[in-house]
Amino acid sequence: MYNTEKAYLAQRQYCQERGFPLFAPGLSGQCYRCGRDIYRRIEWPDGRVTGITVEGAGNHLITGCPHCNYSFCE
Repeated sequence: MYNTEKAYLAQRQYCQERGFPLFAPGLSGQCYRCGRDIYRRIEWPDGRVTGITVEGAGNHLITGCPHCNYSFCE
């Protein structure tokens, strides 16, 4: 499921519970480089699908944009 607010909250909780830094953008989910919402599903003309689901945000540390591959932690 793709939902910006729920995914952000899931990522924040994931980081808090494990003592990890929160690299992901705030509630807007807006990438610092490309401006796209990292928690939004995007289907590209070449068949790729990018975006971070609520489930993915709750189970993995987000360190970059799934759309443009910009690193949030360098």
